[in-house]
Amino acid sequence: MPHIATWWCGQKSAREEVLSRLDEMAIEGAYGQSVPGFPGRGPIIGGSLSREERAQLVDAINKRGIDYVGQEMVRLSTTPVWDMGHISPRPFVLRVFAAATPNGWTILPGGFCRIADQPDARAVSMGEGTRAADVWVVSEKEVATSTLLPPSDSVRIKRIAGWVPSRAADNLFWLGRYLERAEATLRLVRGLGGALREPGKGPSPMQPVIERIQRLLVAWGATTPSARAKLATTAAQSLQAHDKFGSALSLVRSAQRTARTLRERLSPDAWHVITGMVERLSERAEDDEALLEAAEWTLQSLATFAGLAQENMNRAAGWRFLEMGRRVERAINTARFARQFAYDTATGEDLDLLLTLVDCQITYRSRYLVGPLLAPVRDLVVLDTYNPRSVAFQIAALNEHIASLPSMREGGLIDPPHRLAVTLQAAMTAGEAEAFDTKALFALEQNLLNLADAIGSHYFPHGSSALRPEKLTGFA
Repeated sequence: MPHIATWWCGQKSAREEVLSRLDEMAIEGAYGQSVPGFPGRGPIIGGSLSREERAQLVDAINKRGIDYVGQEMVRLSTTPVWDMGHISPRPFVLRVFAAATPNGWTILPGGFCRIADQPDARAVSMGEGTRAADVWVVSEKEVATSTLLPPSDSVRIKRIAGWVPSRAADNLFWLGRYLERAEATLRLVRGLGGALREPGKGPSPMQPVIERIQRLLVAWGATTPSARAKLATTAAQSLQAHDKFGSALSLVRSAQRTARTLRERLSPDAWHVITGMVERLSERAEDDEALLEAAEWTLQSLATFAGLAQENMNRAAGWRFLEMGRRVERAINTARFARQFAYDTATGEDLDLLLTLVDCQITYRSRYLVGPLLAPVRDLVVLDTYNPRSVAFQIAALNEHIASLPSMREGGLIDPPHRLAVTLQAAMTAGEAEAFDTKALFALEQNLLNLADAIGSHYFPHGSSALRPEKLTGFA
């Protein structure tokens, strides 16, 4: 077995090799003492030196290289060590012994192990700060494995969903919200598609609608007000800007960071969908058509993730919090779309775009044999409980999920989020399309935001006085 590669700096070629790769080297004294010029210090890792220390070491090696050797840093394997009440990995080296016998040299079983006290797994020295242990080979044959796990025939079958920690529930809730926010931004970018593909040379009836989309993207933090001067810039920033918190790329990256803490709760396919969206949106689009294709592809990926969550996730509390995040964010975004494009004097172009944003064109056309009209569009988008994209449908789903979670109230009183959701559902059930003017839609949007805040403060508490997460989010 080769020894760790070592260069004696007394030779010019070796000295030049060490200095050219100083960041990759460990420097030691050539004659067994501490490194000259650095009293009391063992091997020095070149890459860990400050600028002044590095200059001092280089100058010393150039002046008197015979006092120094450079060693290649090799990553050591680690072994479990009981340290401060915990099992921790520590680097180790194993010294084996050979004996001369009548039949030649024989490697003796076992050996001598030196274990570093530091977690740095680079092989620089096993001098100070190490512990020693004998290594015994107790059998020449394979040893039967032992385990503390119960035998397979004693495991009881379970169908309970178990517990979900408060932090995991919080992350699942926000994962759903980030993905729905990304979808809303993408749908707005897609709404710009017609104007991007067919730029008009004169005034267009779609111009006020385009301006509303741009203002909404600015309000959401997806683009800047100055970008509104050029439609393509608005679309590009809203889709791929790294420094805009409301851009589709930023939102999908936020979802990826959140999902990274939930890997054990998401299927590999779901994780691949999220990472795929980040990679696709990170690729620079060469032209307007490529931008729109990226938006379309990401919308399809979001639908894929929703399908995976619906079909593959166990119906436990974790799934409910993911669904609650999606539903509350979709309700907020849909109410906001309705307020922007179904105002009292909305044009046919406004209403037509609203139906596109909430993916209800086919439903509306099959139900009404006329062009978009204000009252029917409002009813379909806001109040229709049969429409899975409507505000009323999201609120009904939120009520169902919240009612299925354990209550923290004694005496049969409902929790604050449930009270807000029930109140909103009653308003949706008794409401009429004509009554949901801009003012009423704004109030609805604010109530939905309050519901989202109430869910967060109730189920994901913080601070020493907060109720314990398992009591809030336990689900069996």
